[in-house]
Amino acid sequence: MKKLIQKVMVFLLVSAMLITSGVFAANREIWAASARVYISPYSYTVVTYKPGDDCKEYYSTIKIMGCTKASEIKNLKSSNKNMKTKAGDGYVIVYYGDKAQKTTITCTVKGVKLKTTLTVKKYTNPAKSVKIGKTNLTADFKNTNICRTAKKTYKNQKLDIKLKSGWKIRAVSVYSEGKLKNYSNINRTEFSKKVTIRGNYSYIYIQCVNEKTKITETLSIMI
Repeated sequence: MKKLIQKVMVFLLVSAMLITSGVFAANREIWAASARVYISPYSYTVVTYKPGDDCKEYYSTIKIMGCTKASEIKNLKSSNKNMKTKAGDGYVIVYYGDKAQKTTITCTVKGVKLKTTLTVKKYTNPAKSVKIGKTNLTADFKNTNICRTAKKTYKNQKLDIKLKSGWKIRAVSVYSEGKLKNYSNINRTEFSKKVTIRGNYSYIYIQCVNEKTKITETLSIMI
């Protein structure tokens, strides 16, 4: 009888160890996955809509690190029924339309539960002054982030940008005649550089961020 009890106890002990080791192994896999799968801190989670545009298809993209396929994004949900979501290859698209609102986005990727919020606010003009040479474009950004210039050529003209208090220029991109010039990690309220832009489809993008509200605006000058 004692031998039988001993055998049963040994069996239960070994079983418990196997189950425990299996749980630990599963947890290690989840912990390892969670270190590789996360929402990119560079995703735009505070965005704006532009008054008067009446645009229903505004959207923000939330990048998921460690994810490369839409099929890896499971149980994708939005807490706000007016803000629809769509899984992409390594990212989530959130449609937010043309009004101030907020939603919580949740999903599971490779067994890791992810959660973030997307806040939509009314457009605020970050520009204090935007000039190319003698052309003053400041007023064009009063109600929208897009400016279309009548002039099609600026040769060796100074691009001069100054932002309002609380805003900083994160990056500037200048595209002309098939060539793209990027100025990144600026992190200042002012930027000045001589540029040459000519022809249709040229553009200047000015990425601005408000350090307090975390809003990011990209001012676009379309030539």
